[in-house]
Amino acid sequence: MAVTLLGRTLNVEVLKQPRGFMRCLQFFFAMLAFSFCAGFSSKLSFEITCHPIKNETQVVKVSQEYSYPFALDKYDPVTVTECGDLPDNTISFPGDFASDAKFFVTIGVLCWLWTIFSLLVYTFMSDVYDEEQKKYPIYDLVMAVAFAFFWLASSSAWGHGLSGLKDSGDPGNWIYEHGEHALAKICSKNAENNYVNTNIVSCETDFAGNFAGGNISVVLGFLNVFLWCSNIWFIYKETRFFGSNTGNLQNVESPAGSM
Repeated sequence: MAVTLLGRTLNVEVLKQPRGFMRCLQFFFAMLAFSFCAGFSSKLSFEITCHPIKNETQVVKVSQEYSYPFALDKYDPVTVTECGDLPDNTISFPGDFASDAKFFVTIGVLCWLWTIFSLLVYTFMSDVYDEEQKKYPIYDLVMAVAFAFFWLASSSAWGHGLSGLKDSGDPGNWIYEHGEHALAKICSKNAENNYVNTNIVSCETDFAGNFAGGNISVVLGFLNVFLWCSNIWFIYKETRFFGSNTGNLQNVESPAGSM
């Protein structure tokens, strides 16, 4: 039985053509890309070993989970009270990667919505797409170029942001910093690599994060760049520009072939 929508009949033959098949791939991989980014989460943790009182050892575990949009510096600071009365016992977390992650997810969602709309046009309005004036293929070509560019920009931005997130996710990269802007002054070390707080025995990383989901989202982002760049040629062949250029080339070659 034929499927109809607003009086138009479904035509699946276009999905067997390169532009239709490529659009299905773009729909699927755009959904995967933004889903992996928005659904990715991890945590960081480190252990503080201290002497709250003489001859007594206390181990304190500091842990913080984080998820999309990965604004770690917006999380509430953690106060360590188990190591005695220390003046600097508040721990904050570094890094705000929300703009990169949101940019990537926004492009993914917009691309996904556009693929849904274009597939509806392909399958239910193939006569409009193939009309003599060929206006829709030009719009389709412009959007393909735009999405190829924005996928490249957003994937590069999120890849850079993920690299920074990995650095922030490893406490060993920042808990030993000393100075006014130190985020974990309880674990600060001086120039001689000794703890500033004398009752601190050690501060060691316990877990530096699992970034499999983030890595997959970046790979999928660049895969979308490839898909949209490849699709540009197939869509260009549907425009009137390709037909006119082919005709002009044939006119140029005809006199030479007749001599």
